[in-house]
Amino acid sequence: MLCIENKRLRFASVLTLLVIGLPFSVVPAVGQCCGGAQNSVSHSHDGRFRVEAMSLTGTGHHNHGPYKFRFRTLRIGPNEETEEIGVFERAWDTDSHFSMTVCVSPTGNGFALGSSLEDPILFFSPKGTILAKLDNYLSPNIHCRLNSDPPRVYPLSARTQYGLRTTKVWLPLFHITGPETQWISSQRPNVVVKKHIGIKTVQSEEVSWLLRMLKWRPDVGESEVSRVQELIAKSDEAGLIDLGLSAMPLVEAKLSVEEQASLRRVQHEIVRRLCGHQDAWRNLDLLVALREHPNGDLQECAEEQLRALLPDGEPTADWVQENRQYLKWDAKLHVYRR
Repeated sequence: MLCIENKRLRFASVLTLLVIGLPFSVVPAVGQCCGGAQNSVSHSHDGRFRVEAMSLTGTGHHNHGPYKFRFRTLRIGPNEETEEIGVFERAWDTDSHFSMTVCVSPTGNGFALGSSLEDPILFFSPKGTILAKLDNYLSPNIHCRLNSDPPRVYPLSARTQYGLRTTKVWLPLFHITGPETQWISSQRPNVVVKKHIGIKTVQSEEVSWLLRMLKWRPDVGESEVSRVQELIAKSDEAGLIDLGLSAMPLVEAKLSVEEQASLRRVQHEIVRRLCGHQDAWRNLDLLVALREHPNGDLQECAEEQLRALLPDGEPTADWVQENRQYLKWDAKLHVYRR
């Protein structure tokens, strides 16, 4: 059964199950197999996106693996209307006890899934594409967000060559941030803050690349077409990845005609760095979220982008949420108009 680690929340879920047959979880959804498969629902912190994990092999203590779930992602409108934006299925061919945690991104690009049945923590798009993963650690675990944590940041632990380390993951881009801590004793003080020596943070070159992608414009892509064609002919993966959004249209056009391993790697790397966000340079959900990223340069860049793209230069999340339905994209001027 999928049940909540916190005793009070577990008790509430069981009561809900008895009444309506579907326990609704807190954000994120955490389940542990202790009496058979069970359904679970989790939301992004702002309630705009919901992920439903439904068991396809039945629920209850008689259904104790193999496990197969359907993950359905919904966008929730201002009047509580829902729109399905993706659905996929995933199975675990085992009857072992297991735990599963679902953390939903507030930008609609997908959700992080942690399970004791597979080592990496995976970030899925709503349609099931693996956008990014956290691996090369022993039993990494993403935790329920603490009340003191920002709404886009989740505690993350993993056993490394330096022992058990704990840090933070910034969900919309699946960035490992910090600080990194280590349990050293059962006596107070029992943690010590370290530089990131156990769990790798987002690399500085990737941050620089992301800054360039946020400032990207279609006219930049047009000016780099010949360069992209040249790099494709040379199978220059690093060069194509560096061009990012300028390279993607031609790379994907080539892949639609013929499968090429080098171009597929380029596509996967660009998607990983953007964590599935489409049109990152004008994606309002991403830009608003980036104003709370731990990196100051990304914060400043997102602020500038929002002021340039929005009418009246209003970069606040509340303003975007209230006016989203009235905003129209001007493809000639590359701005949003009301």
